Amino acid sequence: MKTVLQVLEATEGGTRRHLRDLVGALDPSEFRCALAVACRRDPDFQNDLMAWRARGLDVTELAMQRGLSPLADLAALTGLVRCVRRVRPDLIHAHSAKAGALARAAGCFCRVPVVYTPHAFPFLMACGPRQRGFYRWVERLACRKTATIIAVSSEEETAALALGYPPERVVRIPNGVAPVEAGEIIIRDTASLRIGFMGRLAYQKGPDLLLEAMCEVAVRLPHVQTVFYGDGAMAAELRARAEQTPLAGRVKFAGPSAQSDAVKLLREMDIAVLPSRWEGCPYVLLEAFQAGVPVVAAEVGGVTDLVRNGENGLCVPPEDPTALGDALLTLLRNADLRRKLAEGGRATLASFTLEQMVSRVEQVYRDVCGAPPNAAAAR
Repeated sequence: MKTVLQVLEATEGGTRRHLRDLVGALDPSEFRCALAVACRRDPDFQNDLMAWRARGLDVTELAMQRGLSPLADLAALTGLVRCVRRVRPDLIHAHSAKAGALARAAGCFCRVPVVYTPHAFPFLMACGPRQRGFYRWVERLACRKTATIIAVSSEEETAALALGYPPERVVRIPNGVAPVEAGEIIIRDTASLRIGFMGRLAYQKGPDLLLEAMCEVAVRLPHVQTVFYGDGAMAAELRARAEQTPLAGRVKFAGPSAQSDAVKLLREMDIAVLPSRWEGCPYVLLEAFQAGVPVVAAEVGGVTDLVRNGENGLCVPPEDPTALGDALLTLLRNADLRRKLAEGGRATLASFTLEQMVSRVEQVYRDVCGAPPNAAAAR
């Protein structure tokens, strides 16, 4: 049996979901997981830790910080090295930028191979040219200390190859979801259509772009309602803007929701919108497909791997609220198109299952550890 130390600082949103799904689905007869994680971003993450400890997994909390902080990063690295030496893993799997940098340094010190999943490289996000250059420099520096890069999108795969990673050490494995019983597709053609946003109310996710787009939609179709599920740094600003005409009374902020409720809540929507400025491989689109809800999404990152424009959703240029509004109006006025896209989304799910994702990650682990493909069966 191989021991895998999972390392994550960005314990919220999609990365939290990815880690929870992965740890829960890995074959326990072949892989034993230990975890080194931070709990600063989302206090609710403590529930995940309790569940893992109840299963007997080794969980270490580290004071990793999101931004650059030399002293804090050195302390976190020291703690991670101690964790690696105590757990003695066969490999380390790091998720997102901060954990990726610290884990590859710790792996170098302790001579343990590191698999790295960026979930969108930081230089693909909104940042200045100096920061972008620094992040690229860090990645190039860490290239030789990375056994395998797991890219969750084609954009991330291309970026890894451009950094100098050899093709044989770059594997694209998109996120996948477990099957759910969501029921038949419901297409409403009434005077009470609802547009739904689900995610952090943060700059990355573009909720401000949706509000701007809805100003035009509200003038044309005043009966349409918009519901935001989530919370974040932009919450107060968005609420204030929503009180202005023509949006007043047509926008609801429902607060954060449990991931387990996502499909149920999305089924109450007529269109799901993802106006992000950057993305890895967004789970909310897969959940919308499961719910049988047509999607409109900005054409960024892993969105382009999930949404085929006109077949299972509509894609719009990023940072373009006019195009977003036009796409929403098109869907709101065409019930047949909404059904076609919802059916296309359901069909797309066959290529993005949790079983496929985990199976491919397990094979990466075997390749890095030098284990045969049928290692579990041989035992």
